[in-house]
Amino acid sequence: MRSRLVGTRSLAVNGGALILNVVAGGITGLAFWMVAARSAEPRVVAHASTMITAMLTVVTLSQQSLSVNVPTLIAGARRPRRIAGHAYGAALSATLLGALAYVFFATRLASGLGFVREPRLAVSFVSGCLVWSVFSLQDAVLTGLRRGKLVLLENALWGTSRLALAVAVPLFGIESGVGWLLAAWLIPAALLVAVITYTLFVPSTSPLRARLGDQRVDKRRLVTFLGVEQLTAVTGGVVALSVPAFALTVFGATTAAPFLAAYSFLVVSENAMGSFAQAFAVEVRRGGSATPNMIVVAGGLVVGFSASVIVAAQLFGENLMGLFGPDYRTSGGQVLAVLVLGLPARCVWQLSSAANRLRRAGWRNFDQMAAYAVTVLVALALGNITTTRSLAIWLVVGRCVAALGALRNLMSYRSVRLDLPGRGTPEGGDR
Repeated sequence: MRSRLVGTRSLAVNGGALILNVVAGGITGLAFWMVAARSAEPRVVAHASTMITAMLTVVTLSQQSLSVNVPTLIAGARRPRRIAGHAYGAALSATLLGALAYVFFATRLASGLGFVREPRLAVSFVSGCLVWSVFSLQDAVLTGLRRGKLVLLENALWGTSRLALAVAVPLFGIESGVGWLLAAWLIPAALLVAVITYTLFVPSTSPLRARLGDQRVDKRRLVTFLGVEQLTAVTGGVVALSVPAFALTVFGATTAAPFLAAYSFLVVSENAMGSFAQAFAVEVRRGGSATPNMIVVAGGLVVGFSASVIVAAQLFGENLMGLFGPDYRTSGGQVLAVLVLGLPARCVWQLSSAANRLRRAGWRNFDQMAAYAVTVLVALALGNITTTRSLAIWLVVGRCVAALGALRNLMSYRSVRLDLPGRGTPEGGDR
């Protein structure tokens, strides 16, 4: 066992910190929604969670190609500060356009989203998208700098702060409306964005000012690859926006609330594995190749994590959802028990995506996402979905369909050594 762990310390430290970061953030997030569910009506909780889900999805649509590739680009860059600056500018521009498009168009396509057009909520939504754009991208920058522990500290502060604000609002006699729930979520994020942005870009001792490698990337190939990655993100974002909109429109806010709460638990679990996949890609990029020990550690962690979540959801799912309130217990627990069955498929999908990005095989990632999107969207349109449990089943089916293509991609890499340009080795033209 000791020999299998040789050379994996950096992956374990940074990848483990990123997983712990997502899990800790998920725990405080679930606690946040439990407090909200007990201090506000289900309609308010459903509307607030839908707005936050939409906000996160708009950011994903706008900058996913950057968030998942910036860590590996920075990991071997000669001028990482320049890469980070360009990424911030592009992400904010795209996020602003995406947020405005959502407010003006998406809310008119689904009647259940009409509440977002209320002026104060619309302004809060657009502002929140911009804050979250930087908040999520700075985590990608820190991941590329191998600062997983700083990401953990940052998100721990944010998670505890938003929870404290959610508790404080009803204690001061303020009604927990949608606007207050959004404020509790976004105010701590905005403060941390200001601090981290200053730390990364202003001091002369900033790690972004240090030269991290000599890797060069052909600009045309990079732009093409990022374009395909963005197309993949847009495809996935359409599904991510459609699911809560469908649930609110078909089932109503009160019935959709337990489903959305259970779905948020699944998203936390998947994000934890996604963060680890990014850390794995950074280690491979910095080292120039994926060692057998790294592959063993990555595979073992993915299998163990997925199995643990599935077992916990089957045994304690209803008890967990019951913490949101009695209206969430039975229906939410049943949905959660179904949703987590798709976690192993999603993990395979994420590891395949990481390997594809290292090889600049962007179209393979698009094929995987397209398979998932077609499956889910066709089900929403033609599947005669009448219960939240049947909706959860189709989401699992979609993940399994995408995992089939992902598994094929991973199997094709078995006969090809995953060697990459090491430090000091040019990969193409000057960046």
